[in-house]
Amino acid sequence: MHSYQARNTPRRLLFTTSYYKFAAKQIRANTDAGAEARVLDIGCGEGIGTYLVAKECGFAHGVDIDAGLIDVAKQNWTEGNTRFDAADFLTLDTDRFDAAINFDVIEHIQPENAQTFLRGMADSLLPNGIAVIGTPNVTSAQYASAVTNAGHINLYDGERLHDEVAAHFQHVRMFGANDEVVHTGFLPMCHYLIAVGIGPRRDRQQQP
Repeated sequence: MHSYQARNTPRRLLFTTSYYKFAAKQIRANTDAGAEARVLDIGCGEGIGTYLVAKECGFAHGVDIDAGLIDVAKQNWTEGNTRFDAADFLTLDTDRFDAAINFDVIEHIQPENAQTFLRGMADSLLPNGIAVIGTPNVTSAQYASAVTNAGHINLYDGERLHDEVAAHFQHVRMFGANDEVVHTGFLPMCHYLIAVGIGPRRDRQQQP
């Protein structure tokens, strides 16, 4: 998949790697100086982002429901600072991590399962853990292809993404992206949304 993108739509690969670079910097900023961060990458695909985050943060565990993509990831990234498993995160029992990340995943999850997904991310984290969630802005759907829109069954705007992440994390920072540039601009004009949640709420089971 990444080879195809590099040959045919290299900008998509550029966008992906820029989001992972942003996530790595956020994770490092939330980690004690000199300490290794253990990162869970949900929906890792062929693992290029997992590798980049592991190189920056120390260790990354990539999971994806597509076993074929995981097979490719295992062949491509054989360093000891990465691990890859084929699994459905909604039913996965994981260890506790310093960070959990996912890009281009939540828009493919049925809306009624989104809270379970976010709750699972929070449950996978240590008390001061950080989550980075990226998804296309609903305002960008008008520019997407019919095939892309058919798979995007759960698109978010900035307000909804903030509020759903805030139900599971004590602090939420919102960012947007246009092309490979991640910024704090006016969210309705952003092609892509990134929410950073810090400190999982341990009382969230009581929330609606």
